[in-house]
Amino acid sequence: MAYPEWIRSFIVLYASDKGYQSILSLGGDGTDTLAAISHETGAKYAAAILGDYKRVTHEGIRIIQGDSATILSRCKRTFDLILLFPPSMPPRESRRKAAEERDTQQVSESGTYHLLILSALHLSENGALISIIPRDLFKKAIKEGFFLESGLSCEAALTMPRDLTSYGTEEEQLFIIIKKGRAGLMMVGELLNDTSRHAILLQNLKQQKNGKKAELGVFIRSSEFRTLDEIHLEERVRQLAEEHGAPRIPFSGITRSIITGACGTLHDAGRRIYLPFSPDAPPVISSEDLSDLSTDAACILLRPGTVEPEYLIGFLQTELGRAIRELVGKRSGTIDHFSDTLARTEIYLPAPQIQAEVIAINTLIESEQGRLKLLQKELWMHPLSSRSTWSQIETLREGERIEEWIETLPYPLASILWAYLAERSPARKVSHLFHFFEAAAEFIAGILLSALEPAIMREGIDLLDEDPEFRDIYKNATFRSWIIICRRAGRHIRKRFSSGSRHDEMKRQFGYPGREFIDNITSKRLFALFDEIADLRNDWKGHGGIAGEREREEQLVVLERLLTRFRERIRDTFNDVMVIQPSAAEYHDGIFFSQVKSITGTRPRFLGLTINSLIPLDTGSLYLYSRDSPEPLKLLPLFLLVFHQATGEPAWYFYNRIDGKKVRWVSYHYEAESGFEDENEDVYKMMNNLGLITGE
Repeated sequence: MAYPEWIRSFIVLYASDKGYQSILSLGGDGTDTLAAISHETGAKYAAAILGDYKRVTHEGIRIIQGDSATILSRCKRTFDLILLFPPSMPPRESRRKAAEERDTQQVSESGTYHLLILSALHLSENGALISIIPRDLFKKAIKEGFFLESGLSCEAALTMPRDLTSYGTEEEQLFIIIKKGRAGLMMVGELLNDTSRHAILLQNLKQQKNGKKAELGVFIRSSEFRTLDEIHLEERVRQLAEEHGAPRIPFSGITRSIITGACGTLHDAGRRIYLPFSPDAPPVISSEDLSDLSTDAACILLRPGTVEPEYLIGFLQTELGRAIRELVGKRSGTIDHFSDTLARTEIYLPAPQIQAEVIAINTLIESEQGRLKLLQKELWMHPLSSRSTWSQIETLREGERIEEWIETLPYPLASILWAYLAERSPARKVSHLFHFFEAAAEFIAGILLSALEPAIMREGIDLLDEDPEFRDIYKNATFRSWIIICRRAGRHIRKRFSSGSRHDEMKRQFGYPGREFIDNITSKRLFALFDEIADLRNDWKGHGGIAGEREREEQLVVLERLLTRFRERIRDTFNDVMVIQPSAAEYHDGIFFSQVKSITGTRPRFLGLTINSLIPLDTGSLYLYSRDSPEPLKLLPLFLLVFHQATGEPAWYFYNRIDGKKVRWVSYHYEAESGFEDENEDVYKMMNNLGLITGE
């Protein structure tokens, strides 16, 4: 066993005061190190079991050739010191062999355990078995009670350099000392080529005291082995947790289940996150958002009322969260044990109301950062408009009132929020806000479908992925069903914008809006916010009974916080993009000059505009128009704008359900006629063409 001189000197230093008289060596590369240890410890007898291929002689050492396990099973004597080492090899060769022989290493685990047992059976009463084995193999032996069942204990497990053995340099190696009998504690430390530290390490081992640094030895329970890296991470987590200040809670206390792979049902979307095994990969809301490098992930279903998914995702990306994830990864070893280890870990979370405040403030910060970056871009693109930029910065400083923001929204959304503002009853306000969020999800889904429709028809895209759980749910659409469409369509659109060959085509389909508009209405975080709101509505409805005034007021506070988050996500999205309805038009020199109404804000009398386009616009249809766009996007017939003869007021209707070809329409702001049905061939064909219903 031709190991480095410093390993030999450490073994000699360990054995020097123990009076060992007999030494047995198994494996390794030869007898030189054994001879040196035997000489320096004054042992009277030394033997080495070498493979049949070895042809070695050494004065003073008995050489036994053959299979180690077979020879040990026949041996009758005991030894004070047994050295069990794998062959050493140069680092480059070690790396090559490790890659070639991974399967062989897994098969050899049982053989390694067996040889350890056979060797330990030949220990004298106070003897020691010293070996070098891979960290994960040792952890498995501890977890499965291998040493305990064999009447053995580990006195020390010391981390070593990774390039000394044939087990593969990618895995941490441990220098272990095994003794007979049971011991409550074992030492964990670090064994390096630094002989000045060897004496300190062994003195701490002898006196059973912790070193001033973990590398110099710390004592832990024998049944709860952790590597030196884990001990360092535990201390790092402890320090960061003190700074963080939130209470410690078991991860299992906030989860319903933790498994690898997919989990939950359609209705769990707002209570589910995916946590990749790698701490470098961010946690996400949907499995579709996992990167190619992080497909190994735990699917976590959260208990309602314990933690906001957005908060948990943010926390797990903080320095403290990453340290916890790294520690969980070390303890797990592989993805196979990831879920179980997560369930046993602890995290640090404030009360739900503080979580909500943190999310709201963070959203505001991100929104302001985004607006400032946009203003910076505009400033350098249009330096002569610096006064306008300065005015917008001043507006940012002063803050925009919600009434001003509402007037920038399309009428179908602004009208619902105006009804919310005008209402005094908390119960009615809660109802208006829920209607607003559902309407927003359907409105955005409608825009995304309208832009993606040509690709769906041309390429046969199935937004529902043949999932029977989703098929035909759009015959009676719900808030959740529109969120599904947002996610699926948004994913296809993001992929097309990231593709050089499809980018321009997709931008044209949208009517050439700014990239910020596309990013905002395909935002994964926006869809996660919708899921959160849908969950709240289901939870509150599920409680049953009639909610009292106080409960409604509490619900209103929660929803108004969510409205703030929605506002910060959308912000100025519709400043340069509007819904229009054309009327008369003229055609000159290849250009269509169309009279249109801007369906924006809360006022029932819409602003009239004249726009230029390269395409004719259908009178009475609805379009999404980006300022100065040559080709507005025609919206699919998921919406109706009706001017009622009795009142002369406009009412916006959303598609709600379909039975055969009979369509149910609902309005969330027009109480005089909040819904009606009509036979609608266009809607029926559209739903079939998009694959949202199967037809009859």
